[in-house]
Amino acid sequence: MKHRIRGFALFSIAGWLDASGTLIGQSRDELRRKYGEPLSETFIVGLDTSITATYAADGRIAELVISPRTTDLIKSRGKTLSQVSVKAIIDELVPSSVRGKPLVAEFLNLECLPENDCAGTSQRFEKVTIYYNGAAEGRVHYAVVQWKE
Repeated sequence: MKHRIRGFALFSIAGWLDASGTLIGQSRDELRRKYGEPLSETFIVGLDTSITATYAADGRIAELVISPRTTDLIKSRGKTLSQVSVKAIIDELVPSSVRGKPLVAEFLNLECLPENDCAGTSQRFEKVTIYYNGAAEGRVHYAVVQWKE
């Protein structure tokens, strides 16, 4: 009898969680209804690459993040992209005419614990900054394009 009551109680709690949307994932429409329009969106490019666009208050793109497409819990480990493919995507989305004149290129030798994975290169232009987070063998973990305000 004691096991039946406990089983019924767990079943009742699971039913309540399911009805409240806690047990089942929420939909895009539910999130928009609760929180409004998204600040960013992620688009899939090919089989292994995603682009996340973050928007300014006026709707313009403020930042693009080009990264490996992954559903892994730890996003920064294991997957990289070729620098050539990332540069091709950036050239398509942010051509030279949009960037403005080149100002400076830098090597960044930063330490970020625990993986020490912040080193890379940065290119500053009149209107944007492009950062490539370096990985082994000339590859990149991700790249970021940020527009200047």
